[in-house]
Amino acid sequence: MSDPIRLGMHEPNRAEWAEMQRILRETRGDQRALEERVEHLVADLVKRPLGVAFVSTGAAIEAALEALGAVAGTEVVMPALGPSVLANAAIRAGTRPLFADVDPKSLTLRETHAAARVSGLTRVLVGVATHGEPKGLDEIVAIASRNELPMLEILAGGLGGRIGRDPVGRFGRIAVVALGERESTIGSGGAVCVTNDDNLAHALRLIRNGGCVDPRQEWERLGGIRRIERVGSDARMGSLQAALAAVRLENFEKTSSELEDVFHGYLRRLAMHPDLVLPAPCVEGTVRWSHFAVRLSERYSRDDRDSIVQGLLRHDIAATSVVHVLPHEPAFACGYKTGGHKEGDFPVAERAADRLIALPFSTELGEREIDFICQTLQLMIERQSILR
Repeated sequence: MSDPIRLGMHEPNRAEWAEMQRILRETRGDQRALEERVEHLVADLVKRPLGVAFVSTGAAIEAALEALGAVAGTEVVMPALGPSVLANAAIRAGTRPLFADVDPKSLTLRETHAAARVSGLTRVLVGVATHGEPKGLDEIVAIASRNELPMLEILAGGLGGRIGRDPVGRFGRIAVVALGERESTIGSGGAVCVTNDDNLAHALRLIRNGGCVDPRQEWERLGGIRRIERVGSDARMGSLQAALAAVRLENFEKTSSELEDVFHGYLRRLAMHPDLVLPAPCVEGTVRWSHFAVRLSERYSRDDRDSIVQGLLRHDIAATSVVHVLPHEPAFACGYKTGGHKEGDFPVAERAADRLIALPFSTELGEREIDFICQTLQLMIERQSILR
């Protein structure tokens, strides 16, 4: 292969650049107009009235935790297996993450493990659509409701999926819809917080805008002096970032349909492999996968997985794991904030994380590229089996 095969959507292609130029002309490059366009597109996809765009997923999660009242000294219940940006944001906010093990099939937080971690200091429960899998989000919101606590929903993938009739993104008091390459099929970077609550949306905008209220009149956007009403951050989505997000969100259904073909292309080639556990096909559109993440069988170790990933990289094929056992990562494993967990405390998360491999998943993959990825993966697995 002449060019590296990347993990997901990345820089815009020629047609997307043309669409971005059109949107920039329509909005005259106005940052707020571009942000609002992205906010409306995401809010419409998840059937919620209010959206607030952020420059990054971490900034969005941190702001959401603050808006929900997760202040220093309080506890936040979250899955032990999840994106690093979640634990980073919780610790930056001054909260104490309480980790709970995940379900062995869906790799998401479910009712039994989550309920056992709730205490008098718990302020927020967090549900994550891991790789786009939404199972358990409805269970977490039920626990939150029983304990009169808010739920924060993280869509690290899963945009466009649903549980029953409810779109993913409608379960939390706030849902953070990630738009980055490692978190979604949009690949523009940034994130959008969606909610039904006007007060929460106002708080999120204040935090995002450095504590200042958005201008109410068109002419106020030219400048002026505004009061700083609360401590905030500089987390607005940039104009080019917003334009790319808008282009890809406007084509979201077309992209999702093409990714279904990529998903089934992988299934056809890997379904019979004895050492791979594959993601299940979507049932009536209930899951919108953000990655094609495979699990090696139980006979493989973390070192085996790492060697296979290195082999793929040497063949110019992007491969990684987009989730981690958060309490065992060096940044989160020490000190009072995470409780000093040891190996074996989260057996399901630990075994799954040791064997997960996220393969390239984008509309740029044709039959030839999928063939090459699958053949190389099988070759690396066979090689590792011989070396073991």
